[in-house]
Amino acid sequence: MFKKIFLVFAIFMFSAAAFAKDGIDIKYDKKGKFYVYKIDLKELGPRIRPYIVQDGLKTAREVFKENNFDFVINGGFFDPKTSKSVSYVMIDKKMMGTPFESMEMIEKLSKENRVENVLNRSEFRIYKHNLTDGLKFDITNHFDPVPKNYYIAHILGGGPMIYPEEGMEKEGFVKYDETGYPLIQSAHVLKKRARTIIALKDDYLYVVMFSNFAPVTIPEVTKKLEKYHFDKIMAFDGGPSTSLNYEDNEIFSSNNEQRKVKSFLIIQK
Repeated sequence: MFKKIFLVFAIFMFSAAAFAKDGIDIKYDKKGKFYVYKIDLKELGPRIRPYIVQDGLKTAREVFKENNFDFVINGGFFDPKTSKSVSYVMIDKKMMGTPFESMEMIEKLSKENRVENVLNRSEFRIYKHNLTDGLKFDITNHFDPVPKNYYIAHILGGGPMIYPEEGMEKEGFVKYDETGYPLIQSAHVLKKRARTIIALKDDYLYVVMFSNFAPVTIPEVTKKLEKYHFDKIMAFDGGPSTSLNYEDNEIFSSNNEQRKVKSFLIIQK
């Protein structure tokens, strides 16, 4: 039986209870409402990768149970009409999803002069060393170069970048007029929504969840997390897509059920 968790928001709480198991440290308040997942990349790095549903869409719970994964969170953006990814997804050097799967979106972006911005959205990358197969993890933009002596093994796109730079306008999530009024807004970045956030610091990946019970704008995410001094922070798809499965815990933000989505970040057994 899964224990469904309604998160008000997920931040580090100095009064929080905590436990660590198999490379994942969980902090939460005494009532079990606030969660952050700290994942040891040295221990679990080789088992972390994107996952994409080949046909249609699935919930995090379905992916978690059907594949016997250790950990699943929702990933990048998708077109609910066509069930195709509109974020970059690469698995084992093979591109499994791109924004070009929705030419309707590309044509619309072209009219709005936002194509390059959207194609260059932020993404979680896993590199492998050319000689040693050693891993390197990063949050960067799609057109950014690959470190010397490494190649990209996996990509899971999303956005926007939150830190070290705020990427809403650069990545085409908002477009302002000359007075600063937002003419265009994608993914409700300026509205209070549930959010799936990942961050990197030292040798750890952090998963931070904000639910629809205390929704936040992307600028509010920045303010809530800035004092924790993460090296890099980005968002995945949020709103009703926000979902997580780990052991008997299930997080969701859509009508008391998880939304079916296209891609995920997972930890294999």
